[in-house]
Parts: sequence; C-alpha cells; structure tokens
Amino acid sequence: MTASAHIYLALVRKALDLAGEELRAHRVIGEIMIHGRTAILVRYSWSDDGTCIEADITLEGRHGIVWQAVVGAGRSIGLPNDWVEDVLPAVFGHGPSAPAGFPTGMYPSWERPGLRVLSAPASLLVPMTFLASLRPRDDIGYDDLEPAIRIAAQAGIKSARRLKGLVAPYLEKKAKEDGDLARTIEKRLSQFEFALDRFGCGVVLKSKPKSLAEVAALAREEGDCFGRALGEFGEAFYLEKDKAAQQAMLDLVPVPTGDPKNDAWLGAIGEHLAQRWDHEAPPWTQEAAFMGGQTPSFWPDEPLARDIQIVETPPAFRRRLLFTHAEPLMNAKFPTDRKVRMPFWQ
Repeated sequence: MTASAHIYLALVRKALDLAGEELRAHRVIGEIMIHGRTAILVRYSWSDDGTCIEADITLEGRHGIVWQAVVGAGRSIGLPNDWVEDVLPAVFGHGPSAPAGFPTGMYPSWERPGLRVLSAPASLLVPMTFLASLRPRDDIGYDDLEPAIRIAAQAGIKSARRLKGLVAPYLEKKAKEDGDLARTIEKRLSQFEFALDRFGCGVVLKSKPKSLAEVAALAREEGDCFGRALGEFGEAFYLEKDKAAQQAMLDLVPVPTGDPKNDAWLGAIGEHLAQRWDHEAPPWTQEAAFMGGQTPSFWPDEPLARDIQIVETPPAFRRRLLFTHAEPLMNAKFPTDRKVRMPFWQ
C-alpha cells in the first residue's frame, strides 16, 4: 500500500462508517463492489407484509441514496467528491484479494449493517449489476453500465448466451412465476450485446465468412461469434450478384458446431436461401445434424409475438421448429424488392 493510501485509510474507514449509519437509518443496505480500479454501487431494500419478504436491488446513479450518502460522508471529513471512484480502489489495491488493512466488511458493524464493501469477482459483480438493471431508472444509462460491461467482457462474457447462463441461477424461479420479468430479462440480454458493441467489447471475428461452412468453423472455435458470423455471411451473400458464386457459398459442407440449435439454424438458412434465391438446396441441409430437435424455439422469444411467428415463419425454419419472422435473414444489404409483405392476405 502506498504512503498516500495509508494517509487516506483512516478517513476512508470513517467515511464508510458515517455512510453506513445514514443508510441504516433509511432501512436500506448499500453495497460497494470493488473490482480492480472500478467501484460499482448498488442498493438493496426489502418489504415484509408478515407473510412474504420481497427484496429489491437497484443500480445506484449519481442521485441515488447510496451515492449521496457515501459522497456526503466523505466530503464531511475532507475526502474529495470522487473518493469512491479514485481513493477507495487505490486503498484497496490491485488483484482479486484485498490486502491486509483494507476496510472491507459491514458498516457501521456486522450486527448493524448499513453499507458493505467487498472485493467482487466478475462472477458476482456482473450478475448483481444485471439484476439491478431489471428495474428501470431514468438516471441510469449505458454509460453508467460501461464499467460492468467492460468487466464482463474481460471475463469472457461477450454474448447474451453467456450472460444468461451466468445470471440464470439468480432468476430461474422468479422468471417462471412472472411473465413480465421474463420478457424484461430477454430485453436486457439483448441490450447487453448492444452495449458490448457500443463500448468495443464485443466478439471480434477473425475473418469475414463467405460460406456457411466458414460460419460453422468460426462458431466451433468461439461459440459466441455465431450470430455475428451469420450476419457477415448474409451481407456477403446478398452483395454477391453471380448466381453460381451464391450457389457455391451454400454448397460448401459445414462441420456441425456441436450446438444443436446453431446447427439447425445453419440447415434452415442454407435451405431457405436456396429457396428464396432460386438455387438448389444443398444436400447437407437435409442431414439429421442440421434438422433440429423436437423442441420448438422462438426468436425473438417474445410470448406476445408467438402467434404471428407461427404464421409467418418460412418453411425451411418451420420444419426445424424454429419460429421467427417472415424474413428472418433481413439485414441492411437485403434487396428491398425481394422483401415479403406480411400478412400474405394484405
């Protein structure tokens, strides 16, 4: 620990204690999760009607009660306004383990908690931030989530699929009981991937695939790149004007990725593009590995849209129990004059 950190240590302890007392008076628990040089603040509150205890977790913005309590406590004893972001991580030090002397724990005491500070691995910080994001706040935007997004990416969590696997144990029961919550979860997962791209933390393709076989090869190496690789392939296919070249892009036989749903999508896309662009459906698309399973899959997974998805989904996807849009492979390069108008009877 540096000399300056030693100077601040006593003040930090006092500020945390003062903030903890204030938060306790408001019947909430604040939490400061430290990861490297990043501090994430959240608030936990609860209600008890005598039969059920409901807990709530909220990400703290600049005007949140936890931020205001810790900043105010620091200011009252001479710490700068940004002490939580700059001083606290500096006192904490680097690495996954807190050095001796760091004031990690419960404040003002274990018996009377109001604030807690802990060293948080990505496996805790990312799910807690995601849970907090399920309750929308007008003062919380993408920029407030950037530190957590970067921590997730550094930990290898670069897709909605991986994030969903990480947070599922915290949400499974509630999501089954609350349909609105399940929809919110899917929306936040989609926003997570958008945020990864916005901050330059998303999956980077090693090459731009020009065939479905190349898409499969990229996915076997890094499963999280499947969606992006498909998008790149789709653009290349639509930009190619030579019919023989388009047929060749479909004909090259992919090696299955090992993910049944991804392999079903490969088969459906190969068959669908052949049908829509008047090519021969490649024989590999009819192999069992690319025909899907017995469980229907909906994308996007929005219950309100399922009826129209069942109606609109093209044959190559329907026969694999993949339900989606009338034009499931739409992107910026899709020829405008080829778009299907749905419903068909309009």
